[in-house]
Amino acid sequence: MKKRIYYWVEEKYTNKPIISEVILETKVMMNILTARIEPNESFLMLELNGNSEDIKTAIQRLLNYGEIEDVSKSIKQNEDKCIDCGACVVHCPVKAISVEDYKIIFDYDECIGCKNCVKVCPANAVEVLDE
Repeated sequence: MKKRIYYWVEEKYTNKPIISEVILETKVMMNILTARIEPNESFLMLELNGNSEDIKTAIQRLLNYGEIEDVSKSIKQNEDKCIDCGACVVHCPVKAISVEDYKIIFDYDECIGCKNCVKVCPANAVEVLDE
């Protein structure tokens, strides 16, 4: 199972190796997709990989040090508007967009919701979904 979350770490824990401790305790693999670490706050986008029970345990441990929000699926490709130019492909930080047979393909399971593709699409073919 794979789960993506936003994670805000409380200021008093920014120097604590929280992610390492949770990985060692729960055996849940974590990939840091994005991070902003500052003295007074930390924000991360994490991808957790493991079985559902272990992921629940890891989330409970992470909640001891901050707040969590699920990463929602927030974009959708409008295939009628898409001109298959590829502008979105090069701006996707996780390679969730590819070209196959001269067509743009979105892998929504890999998407982290950064919305870079929305910003660069010249045809406005990528839509932000209501959350």
